[in-house]
Amino acid sequence: MNNWPSGTSTHTALRCTVSPFALSSSLSLVSRAVSPRSTLPVLSNVLLETEAEGLRVTATNLDLTISALVAATVLEEGRVTVPARLLAEYIASLDDATCTMEVEERTQMLRITSGVQKTNLHGIDAVEFPPLPARETAPAFEVDAAALQQAITQTAVAASGDEQTPVLTGVLLHIEGSQLTLVATDRHRLAVKKLEAQVLTEGVVSGTVIVPARHLGELARAINPTRPRVGVAFSDARNQVFFSLRDMEISSRLIEGNYPNYTQVIPAHSTTTVVLSKELLLKSAKTAAVLARDASNPVRLRAGKGELELLAQAAEVGDHDAPLPAKVDGEEVQVAFNARYLLDALQAIDGEDAELALNGPLQPAVVRAQGRDDYLCVIMPVRVP
Repeated sequence: MNNWPSGTSTHTALRCTVSPFALSSSLSLVSRAVSPRSTLPVLSNVLLETEAEGLRVTATNLDLTISALVAATVLEEGRVTVPARLLAEYIASLDDATCTMEVEERTQMLRITSGVQKTNLHGIDAVEFPPLPARETAPAFEVDAAALQQAITQTAVAASGDEQTPVLTGVLLHIEGSQLTLVATDRHRLAVKKLEAQVLTEGVVSGTVIVPARHLGELARAINPTRPRVGVAFSDARNQVFFSLRDMEISSRLIEGNYPNYTQVIPAHSTTTVVLSKELLLKSAKTAAVLARDASNPVRLRAGKGELELLAQAAEVGDHDAPLPAKVDGEEVQVAFNARYLLDALQAIDGEDAELALNGPLQPAVVRAQGRDDYLCVIMPVRVP
């Protein structure tokens, strides 16, 4: 019996069997590169390709491309594109019994058979899909995936959301020998994270690129224990970066421009150093932030005499005062910070104790975990009456 709609050829351009659960997991990640408002209909689609190793699923918005290889039994190699959102929702609705996918070459119709269910989805010929960025070389270095995921989380939060300054919407990646440094700033705060890298190519590895923070966020989302390492490569033209995981590759267009000299912003010394429980400070800062309702959401910090006092107030609302036990070395000082910036910095650091290096009411402060120099956040103060 012919299972295709009447009048169509049964010559297939793609045929495989695959686990709906495995395919759904990959589609949920890959589909995040789909362009939601493109004038090209094919960019709302996901590219399905059968190859010797399985079923490859790819989406792109021309700036970000995500590709995943799904384990599958390939019966015939071929390519087709189908609406990404529709396919993802449909596959997610299936039981995990193996399903069969095949494409009728003449009509580009994708037929999905799962148990008694038979579904046809209209596709667009894969020749309409834009050419994908090609990685010309093997990764130059690789890093521990969990460490990179944490580094992205710690830094990307400080990137700017203002598209008027595109350079600041990215995260600076600087590789020097076996050290990878990630940097982000929105001019009100600065986050710097250093981690170890394993060099995979001969010779000295050194270079700097700017990657859109949102694209690094998609890389962080894709990392899990089954993908323990991330390889990093750059195109010969230095306009693309490629992140290779066990069964995935994410490529991003790089941001052109000169990144600010962030090292000039980091204070070399401090007049006051405060050390106290990170959790205690974080909890108190969250409470103070509820009352910090003025224009710049200011939370005042007053350091001196063995304590750090947090103060917040809002006109016609109320005020808050919380003295916390702390080790204070240096001058007594009062300084105010945007509550959200302070909270983001405290949530990003590791360790039991937080260290605040202060330089008076009008100079930037450094927040880090006591005894660690792999991560720091610099916060600019706000002026308060």
